[in-house]
Amino acid sequence: MPAKTINLLPRKDFDKTTLGKFLRWSLTYGRYIIICTEIIVLLAFIYRFSLDRQITDLGDEIDQKSAIISANQVFELQFRNLQSRTNHIGELFTNQDLVLKIIHKLETITPAGIKYTNFSYSGRVVNIVASTQTNIQLAQFLNNLNATPQFTKINIESISKTKGANGTITFQFSTTVLDNFDNQQAFNL
Repeated sequence: MPAKTINLLPRKDFDKTTLGKFLRWSLTYGRYIIICTEIIVLLAFIYRFSLDRQITDLGDEIDQKSAIISANQVFELQFRNLQSRTNHIGELFTNQDLVLKIIHKLETITPAGIKYTNFSYSGRVVNIVASTQTNIQLAQFLNNLNATPQFTKINIESISKTKGANGTITFQFSTTVLDNFDNQQAFNL
């Protein structure tokens, strides 16, 4: 005997109503939408576990690298201090040769009778305090200084004379040394 089916919902009138159309749509397409949504939610949930694992691994890696940096921090400070001192010493040796060349050049252009009382060199600028007995020696020295191509921007900062017939003229000046001063070709002795 064939199986008989019983339909409790009448088809003819119920399919035409709004509720019937909605039930038919939800029973056919709605279940596909719900299944796809559940699959997406499950994939997001599984992906969250992989992201949590990556975050944990990155946290562990950061902790390891922080420990390495902390352990090497004292060494790095000592190394930077040593490197700074070495660079400073190198600059001193470089400037020492340059200062000797500047002094030698000043010696060749200084007329007799001028006495240097103070000499300083810093960042390509030479500051000198000197004294002389006559205006002629001072004028000759300034002319020689102006004629020397290695010295530029000569600035006389002060000139004073002590009282009396044999008064001493004290003067202070600064000059800028050219960058190529330490080049041997810059000397015309």
